[in-house]
Amino acid sequence: MIKYIGNTDKIIDWDEVILGLQKHDFETHPGPFKGPTHKAGDDLPGLNTITDLWTRAGYRPVEEGGTVQWDMFHPGTHFDQSVVDKFVNHFNIEDYSTAWISRIHPGNFAPWHWDITDDEKKLLAMPERPRWHCHIGKKVFGHIFIANDMCFYNQEQGASYMWNDRRYWHAGTNCGLEPKYLFNIW
Repeated sequence: MIKYIGNTDKIIDWDEVILGLQKHDFETHPGPFKGPTHKAGDDLPGLNTITDLWTRAGYRPVEEGGTVQWDMFHPGTHFDQSVVDKFVNHFNIEDYSTAWISRIHPGNFAPWHWDITDDEKKLLAMPERPRWHCHIGKKVFGHIFIANDMCFYNQEQGASYMWNDRRYWHAGTNCGLEPKYLFNIW
């Protein structure tokens, strides 16, 4: 189940966060990570299921002439940790493992998947954890996010949701004209 838990637009200046990502200093800090970071055949539980689905559907990464690509920005490297702290404090989140902001450029996709990490074998042995996402950009035509059985479109800036399971299948697409941003934490 995914449920709306509130809005963060009064506690976090998401416009300022996005502006900082757009003006990121690549000379002194690494750029955002490009996804997908894992490839078919990597020894991670669940990965081949995802990559097989993408191959059968005809999805290909940008570097192979396709449209699958997204950026991942991390706190402390690409944006200030205080953003995560404010979100966690606002929603009384007592424990989390990771947080990031994803960006999908116009014409690109993050096809149907669940987030697999380098630590997946260890994580699968632990009790399942919830996940949260927050729509940090203003309403813009063509910015679509789908999670589990819900489609999120034209969400208010700061609209935040909690998932019961971090492994819900989800996808994002940008058929608009400017980058789409989403804050993620679990």
